[in-house]
Amino acid sequence: MSESKRMGRRTTAVGILLPLLGVLGVLFWAWPAAASDQVQQSFVLQPGWNSVYLEVEPEPNDTESVFEGLPVASVWTWNPSFSTVEFIQDPAEGLVNRDGWLGFFPRPRPEAFLTNLFIVQPNRAYLIKLEGDEPVTWTVSGRPSLRSQRWVTDSFNLVGLPVDPAAPPTFGDYFASSEAHSPAQVYRLDGTGVWQLVANPDFEPVQSGEAYWIYTEGASIYQGPLEVDLEQSDGLQYGATLVSQRVRFNNATDTDFTVTLRQLSSATPVEMAVNRFDPDTGEESWPALPSALAVPVPAGGESFVDLAVRRQDFSTEEVASVLEVTDGRGVRRRLAVNAAATVPTAAGAALRAAKAAGGEDNPRAVRAIYDRMTSSTPFAGLWVGSASVNGVSEAQTGGAVPKSTGRDFSFRLLVHVDGFGQARLLKEVIQLWQDGTMAPDPDDPTALTVDTPGNYVLLTDDSLIPNFQGASLRDGVPVGYRLSTVGYDFPGQSVDLDGSFAIGGTLSCTLTLGSDFPTNPFKHGFHPDHDNLDAQFLAPREEAYAVTRSMVFEFAASDPDVRGGVEPDLGDSFMAGTFRETLSGLHRNDIFVSGTFRLRRVAATPVLNQ
Repeated sequence: MSESKRMGRRTTAVGILLPLLGVLGVLFWAWPAAASDQVQQSFVLQPGWNSVYLEVEPEPNDTESVFEGLPVASVWTWNPSFSTVEFIQDPAEGLVNRDGWLGFFPRPRPEAFLTNLFIVQPNRAYLIKLEGDEPVTWTVSGRPSLRSQRWVTDSFNLVGLPVDPAAPPTFGDYFASSEAHSPAQVYRLDGTGVWQLVANPDFEPVQSGEAYWIYTEGASIYQGPLEVDLEQSDGLQYGATLVSQRVRFNNATDTDFTVTLRQLSSATPVEMAVNRFDPDTGEESWPALPSALAVPVPAGGESFVDLAVRRQDFSTEEVASVLEVTDGRGVRRRLAVNAAATVPTAAGAALRAAKAAGGEDNPRAVRAIYDRMTSSTPFAGLWVGSASVNGVSEAQTGGAVPKSTGRDFSFRLLVHVDGFGQARLLKEVIQLWQDGTMAPDPDDPTALTVDTPGNYVLLTDDSLIPNFQGASLRDGVPVGYRLSTVGYDFPGQSVDLDGSFAIGGTLSCTLTLGSDFPTNPFKHGFHPDHDNLDAQFLAPREEAYAVTRSMVFEFAASDPDVRGGVEPDLGDSFMAGTFRETLSGLHRNDIFVSGTFRLRRVAATPVLNQ
């Protein structure tokens, strides 16, 4: 179809429209709601019909709650999954049973039974019919959502645009890089409630929070001059384990611009860091996210930013805030950010361990032990990592200073920290699952509610395995998850580490392999000189030498294995430092070893063998 025919069809279709909606007044975007990842959006609704663009997800988001207290007659939204629009429909003729329309009628209106719009979603346009003779201010608090705009091919689309209310772009500027929307064909409400064609889109600014009918010719995935993409979800959700996420900024224009990131104020701000890499030196660092981070984005290109959370700096167990993203050209996006501290959560396991410690008949003692086990240390849990050896002394000369090795070699480390802060070196551990228990609901005795929640358990005693279930599936069968190391051995299941598991702290232990210990390197069951038996292979005789290993772990404030030294989760779910060891018995002279170590928390269970 020629451009003139296409324009004629669209102009004619809309030119014969009857008066439809009343004018919408958008007052402002307010400050973020306190202590959360929410913001407020406010509208001035005029009597009659209003067209709004909601950029937040209310909580709760059911229509009854969202519009409670407002004198609304009905609320409508257009679902592009069901229909295309070649002309704008007149609600005076009724939208009920029209393809693509979902409506809400508040009770006790007689048509309430016709409601098929049950939830309010973010980044969506709504038509609101307001009763009465006075304007009403409608304020919505909710979480911003980074959801993509879906454009219906060869159709009008009822949409709003994510613009900066302080400096919005014109329609022409916003759609300049989109062939499907250029020249822009936009209809907006005037003061008499009639949809009017925007005559000069190159000069008409987009209003934040207002919805328009915008025509799309052909297929389009256009998301504006600035497109923001996340690796997962519609916000930056770190949970209790995720450390960093990448944010991509795409410049759809033919000119360079700079994106600015700002973290809005919150009573529980998320302490964040940004990745910096120097290609000349190979140095990587994670400095704190500044109050305003500038990210250049080339014309027609993209830029990436890696953002991490610094849980060691969290002030509360759960934190949340909002990141504002602007491009200096009128586009604004908001990202909800939330994270949880890595803390022991196995309350049921701690309680059972407290009872086993002798407090069964003393509730106060049980409570005291329980409190200590769940809150006395931020490092409780299982830590897995490795020691990397890069220096060994020359035993034959009696040297005490480690000399550099030709290549580093490493061995696995398993360390558990309990709720009291006591660290233990393990040689093997199995993770299994403990089912929770149910009890009658006090409000409804016919129903059951969770009494004790299920939790993961850590075992070093194999005899306890039958008491629990598998923690993962293998070929459809629940099995335990086993971790072990061949880097060291000792009698028993664990060895206490002396000292403090913390940044700046030191842990140490001595492992002794007696002359008759199965993994003593000198013992050999079939060699007559190393079998710890006399010449007749009858009486015991010590022939193997006892071997001792004295290990020292010094925790550092930076990672010695990384140029720049700083990991974003160092001091929370990641620890590193220097490693020293003295071996006695392998040679007539002691052997001195040096290197580094790295540990990462893989489970927050504060109890062993519960």
